[in-house]
Amino acid sequence: MQTIFRGIFLTSTSPGETAEFYRRVAGLPLEQVGMPGSYVYWRVDRDGIQLAIHEAAAFAAYTHPPLAASNLTHLYFKIDDREGFLARLEALSIEPFALDDVVVTVEDPDGRKVMFGTA
Repeated sequence: MQTIFRGIFLTSTSPGETAEFYRRVAGLPLEQVGMPGSYVYWRVDRDGIQLAIHEAAAFAAYTHPPLAASNLTHLYFKIDDREGFLARLEALSIEPFALDDVVVTVEDPDGRKVMFGTA
């Protein structure tokens, strides 16, 4: 048997807002899947790896309510230009949650700490 990593699923009480955050901050081309009135989620699929954002209450009983203070999920995006990324955040009026020489951490609309680093 072979196991292949497929993706990360995030849950949110406002998945559309969270998807817009990742579009603007990380530049991810998240698309809405499904029709309003049915099951809807947002996803980006690159090289067989998917990042998907689902409505917490509709996804599974154990994902609702989402716990913003949880440290169980860490997302890390590699960036090639730290100063350029900081300028992007400033243009979006987003204050970093934490900074060091390599990593810029921001908070998404659901309270997750999301890291963007050059390593």
